[in-house]
This record gives sequence, C-alpha cells and structure tokens, in this order.
Amino acid sequence: MRIRERLASIAAVEGVVVALVFVAMIIFFSLSSPYFLGSQNLRNLFVESTFTVLLAAGTSYVLIVGGIDLSIGSVLGVSAGLTLLTMQKTNSLPLAIAVGLASGAAIGLLNGGLIAGMGINPFIVTLATLSIFSGGLNVLTTRAQLTGTPSKSFASLAQGSVFGLPSPVLITAIVVILLELVLVLTPFGRRIYAAGINERAAHMAGVNLRRLRLQVYILSGAIAGLAGILLASKLNSVQPGLGSGYELTAIAAAVIGGVGLAGGQGSVWRSVIGALFLATLSQGMQLLSISSTWFTVVTGISIVAAIAFSRMTQRLAAAVRPAPLPPAPTQPEPSPSDDRTPAAAG
Repeated sequence: MRIRERLASIAAVEGVVVALVFVAMIIFFSLSSPYFLGSQNLRNLFVESTFTVLLAAGTSYVLIVGGIDLSIGSVLGVSAGLTLLTMQKTNSLPLAIAVGLASGAAIGLLNGGLIAGMGINPFIVTLATLSIFSGGLNVLTTRAQLTGTPSKSFASLAQGSVFGLPSPVLITAIVVILLELVLVLTPFGRRIYAAGINERAAHMAGVNLRRLRLQVYILSGAIAGLAGILLASKLNSVQPGLGSGYELTAIAAAVIGGVGLAGGQGSVWRSVIGALFLATLSQGMQLLSISSTWFTVVTGISIVAAIAFSRMTQRLAAAVRPAPLPPAPTQPEPSPSDDRTPAAAG
C-alpha cells in the first residue's frame, strides 16, 4: 500500500485526527508551562469543561438527527436559576434537581413540539427560545436574589469529590458513557442516524420522525438542565446572562470533534474530544498569558479547519479507494437445438 493510501486510511478513522491534534496540543502546553500538568490545574480543567462537555454531548443527538439547538445556553441559565430558587425556598435537594431537569426537558419539549409538530425550521425556533429564556432569566434574577444557599449537600454536587474524583466530572462521565451507549447500541440511536442520513428513507422504513425529533430535543433540554444544576452548585449564585455563549461553544465542540451539521455523522465521544480540545486550548492560553479575546478567534479558525479537513479527507479517501471490479460476463444459455446429440442430428 502506498503512503498516500495509508495516510488516507488513517485519516478516515473516526476522530483520529482531532485526537492526534489534541494530544499534540497537550504536549505543547506541557512543555511551554510547568504548571499545565499540575494536579490543581488538571482538576480545574476537567471541572470547568464539564458544562461544555454535557452540552456538546446533548447537542450531538440534535445535530446527528439533522437539527440544531441554539437555546441550550439559555436553558442552562434558566435551569440554574430555578434550581437555586427552589433550594432557597425549600432547602430540598431532590426537589431542586427535579425542577432543574424538568425545566430543561420542558423547554426541549417546546422546541421539539414547534419543530416536529408544526414544521418550523429548527434554527428559527431555537433562536427564538434562546431570546425568550435569556430574557426570562433576566426577569427572574431581578425579582429574586439568587445569591446562594447554605446547603452543603447542594454545594457538594459540584464542589465535592468521590474517591478523589471531582463530583461533576464523575457525573458527567456517567452521563456521557450512557449517551454514547444509547446512541450506538440501541434501536433509538440507530433511528437517529437513519433520520439524519436520509429522512425519506427512514420514514419509508417506519421511523416516526416527529416523535423521534421530539424525543431528541427533550433529551437535549434535560442534559442542558443538568449542566445548569451543576453550574448553579459550583457558583452558588445565578446572575443575568448566565449560560450566554455556551450554545456556540457546545456546537463548536461538536463540529470540531467531527459531528456533521448535515446530520447522520458523528458520535458523543467525538463531541467530548472537541469540548476537551476547546477547554484545554483556553486553559493553555491563560497559562501562557495570552489574551482571552484571542480564544474566540482561534475557536473560529478551528471550526473552519475541522470542516475543511473533513472534506479533504473524504475526497482523499474517495480518490484512493479502489474502483469496483466489473461484473463477470454471463454465459448465454444454450438453445434447445444445441442439446441435440450428433446421433439425433443425423
């Protein structure tokens, strides 16, 4: 096999290029700063990345099914606000968690109902709900003082640890593993891929596309609600604008990880790699005293580079793929006259 064919086969492996670039970036930052691989810095890196990882994992389902969800940042903020408000009023951790998850799922239900039930474009719907619930959070924070709760159990959700592993990292790891297993091993996950690859073919195969999209948006909203719960626990306060920008970071993480915006391509673990890529990039730039304003510039460049490289590898793989062999020629069937024996012919 020629070198070009080997490179094409390696690049075609799902997520391998992003993973290699991610490893190279870790090596670069570890050599550039003696603090990068410090235990405290790594702990902060993983804890800070959990919110983006959760949002990216949830939005992977939406992107793979062929949709988009721009509202997850505002869902995170509203869920965080309602969770903290519930803790202040009731001091009940189970009720606060239930309120946070339910509020996220309810917004996902609203998005899915408008998109699947009424056929409105998902970009328009989620852009509208982004604005609605961002404004709703501003109203909530002006009418209620969401500046903390003395509950230690609530604080332990994001500030505690289990066997030395930060609680939010453990919770996020469990959720991500479950989402990946559901996506690749269950009929529900296969229907998501089928709908994203070819909507008409999936419908002809018996997939209820309306119900499937509704379920996916509810799931995305619930995951964003969980991220809001953890963020409220970490900050112990909710301010206006909380969650703003998270939606773009999550979508960028998914795209960098290799989730296709056209649907039918990607996986949860690839989105996680993309989220960790962005978190590591941000942390490394801070350690090198690079202005945070450059992070958004580099993020945009990374998105364009990821899409361009994906197109390039697809073309390269198609160019080196061997052409299919022509079908073997068929032998003509003998006519009845050819079956006659010489004796019969005489």
